[in-house]
Formats: sequence, structure tokens, C-alpha cells
Amino acid sequence: MISILLKNPLFKGTTPEELTNNFEGINYHIKNFKKGDILAFQGDPCNRLIILLKGSVRGEMIDYSGKLIKIEDIGAPRALAPLFLFGTENKYPVEVTANEEVDALFIPKESVLLLFQRNKLFLENYLNTSANYAKTLSDKLFFLSFKSIKQKLASYILRLSASAGNKIIMDRSQQEMADYFGVSRPSLARELAHMQDEGLISVDRKHITILNPEKLKKLIQ
Repeated sequence: MISILLKNPLFKGTTPEELTNNFEGINYHIKNFKKGDILAFQGDPCNRLIILLKGSVRGEMIDYSGKLIKIEDIGAPRALAPLFLFGTENKYPVEVTANEEVDALFIPKESVLLLFQRNKLFLENYLNTSANYAKTLSDKLFFLSFKSIKQKLASYILRLSASAGNKIIMDRSQQEMADYFGVSRPSLARELAHMQDEGLISVDRKHITILNPEKLKKLIQ
């Protein structure tokens, strides 16, 4: 377990000896899940830190119509929703389902607080990870605010171009992009083709060249 945890960003910079000592007397348990098992339901109290030791899960949000919207896949050795362990409304924002056989480490909130006291670096890493997680959620909400797929794509491409210029490499596959936007992959592919036909972009697999940046910007204004 220790060797896996050392690969988790929460324990970055911690030595095996330090981590072993930190967990001395700590209350925790490891649980095995089969493919399709639910690790956490949307709305459940988030009163323990869950860290994947093996396998991967998917986070899905249930909308008011009962439809599942995939948010992201999470693989070992990442933690699940560390941002939501604290606060007055500390509930899981998504339903977490095992994609395959999963081993997960469960650490009660009280034990996490004890780890904070024993290891200040763990506390700092936890705060940084939570801040990064909040940024990811903020970006997700930003893209969901656009009604059309074209607007979502235009905003996403322009964000990537801020650091890469007019020639960018998409950091997600089309399926991953579709899941991220909450749309179907064929719909996303069709919109990319339409944007290319309109002379906005040129697409070569993951490589995209922005041909008309001003028109792209007008789409999201």
C-alpha cells in the first residue's frame, strides 16, 4: 500500500519511512469492488477520503431527468473528490462506479485530520490538490454554460491556443471530449467537420490549426 500511496500527489515529497510512521495507529481499511459496483452514490455524505490502489472508476452525474452524464474517469492512485471532504455540504457530487476490479483505501475524516497534524507536507499537497480540483470543476461548469457544441468547441480550442498559438494538439480524444462536454461522439465529430467546412479550423486527427480566430471568438461572445 505504501509504495502505491507514494505515487499519489497527496503524498508527494514524503519518504516511505515517513509515510509508514504517519499511518501508525491510523484508522483505515481497504475494500475490493467488482466491475459495476458503486463506490459512492451522488448525494452520499463525503465523510472519508477514498484513494484508489488498483483499477479505475468513472464519475457520473444524474440530472433531473434521471440521465447519467459522465464527468470523468479516475484511475489509481488518485483520490476521489478530496475537495468535498470538508464543508457544511460535504456530499459526493457524482455517482462513482468501478470500471473494472478496484481496490480502494478508505480513510475516515478524523484520520485525515490526524494525518494533517503528523505531516504538514500532506496538508499542503491536499490543499493544492483541492484547489486544482476546484479549477477543473470551474472549467467544466464554464463549458456547460454554452448551449451549442460549436460554442463549447470554440471555447475549448481558444483556451488551448492561449499557450500553443494557432497550431494546437487536442489533449483529449474525441470520445473524451464528448464525455467532457456531455454530448455524443458522433455529434461532436459532425460539428468539428462543420467548423472545418466553414473555414474556422483545419483538423488532422488531434492536430488542429485555427484558420479564423476572430470568427471563433465571436461564437462565444
